[in-house]
Order: sequence, then C-alpha cells, then structure tokens
Amino acid sequence: MTDLFTVSVDSVEGAAFHGRVHLIGADAVRVPRDVTFPVALLVDAWSRRGRGGPAGGGAPDTGDARLDGEFRVLHECLHGRLLRVTDDGFLLADDGTTVLEPRRRAAEVYDLGGADRDEVSAYVRTLTDADAFGRRAASVVTGYDIGPLVNVPVWSDVAAVEPEEWEPGLEEMATWSEPADLDYWRTWRLLETRPFEELPCAGITVKVSDPAYLEPLADGMRWSTAYAGTAN
Repeated sequence: MTDLFTVSVDSVEGAAFHGRVHLIGADAVRVPRDVTFPVALLVDAWSRRGRGGPAGGGAPDTGDARLDGEFRVLHECLHGRLLRVTDDGFLLADDGTTVLEPRRRAAEVYDLGGADRDEVSAYVRTLTDADAFGRRAASVVTGYDIGPLVNVPVWSDVAAVEPEEWEPGLEEMATWSEPADLDYWRTWRLLETRPFEELPCAGITVKVSDPAYLEPLADGMRWSTAYAGTAN
C-alpha cells in the first residue's frame, strides 16, 4: 500500500496525545475527520511493535496486556484475521506446520479475503469488517480535534511551476493569493519540490477512554502510514 500520511507524536499526556499529520502525496489531500482515523493510527503503531510475521500480521506486546486482545480484534477488523494453512487450504496452528484437528479447510469455516505466503507457511485472511471497526473506534476515542491545515501553497506559487503542458488560465491564476486546492495536480508538482517540514500538515489532539490505548506511542515518535481509518 502507498503511504498517505506521516504522523508525528509531540506528546503523550495521560489519556491524550498531541501530534501532527503531514500530507505526503496527492492520494490523500485532507486529514480524515472520522474517529476511525486516530484509532487506525493507534493500531498501526501497535502492529509496528510486533514480533515479526507477514506485513500487518505481527502479534505485538504493548506493555499492557489488558488491551492486547482489544488491539488484536481492531487489527483483524482492519486487515482480516491471519490464518495459516497448508498448500491445499487446511488450517494450521501458529507454528505453520501442525495441522489442526479436526482437519478443516479454511474456506469451509471462514469468509476469506486475500492469500499469500511468508517464511513460515501459506496463509489466508478473513474478510475485513469496517462496521465492527467503526463501532469499536467510537468506544476508544472520547475526543478528536484537528487544527487548521498549514503550509498550503497559494495559487500564484502553483501557477509559477514549470508547466508540463500549457493550460488556459495560468496567467490569471498567477494573480490569485488564496490557498490552492490540494486535489489539483499542479499543486503537488510544487509540493514535490519542498522539504518535508514545508508540506501541508495539521495538528491533532486525541483523547481516549483508557490511557493504555496510548501505550504504543512515545514522545517524538514519527512514522509514515497507509492507514486512512478504513478497512483495507
């Protein structure tokens, strides 16, 4: 998946964290406002502290065992549950070699999505569940505030970008002083030339129902993510 945002954690204070979300490409031109977005970020941070396995399939230890199970369920809602199988589809134990008894094919028990293989075994995933994720997210986040988007270039700067092809109206655009639309392709031609610190970003404050949900975070943490708050 293509990364959409870079997330920076400025501080974690009790049951709240303060941070910034940078827009890093034309595939995402605004910070999602639904509470599923910050919960997806927490799940992403949790999964990055995992003990290996296929991408998105780790089993992290957050340091607070009370919520490991809840994080695992949220992760499965977003990605589907990872099930190890034989080459002909029979369910395996987590070791990737022991066939579970009674012998059953995964497709006979679960509604399946994708399939792949890693260094342990073949595996499949159950279907994602965006509705269940949304319901759970609503009980995790008690407050979610997004600040104004800053570092948005103005139209006159966008008009000055060396054109790949001529477009009518550039001369008039060069006189505009309002912030440019981020879904206009020429805006990103300009932003691609700017350093990370000058990319559009917004501050966020997230409050959660239990401070343990913030265990995967730390002051100064930064990572890029493909999560947008919806099931993959």
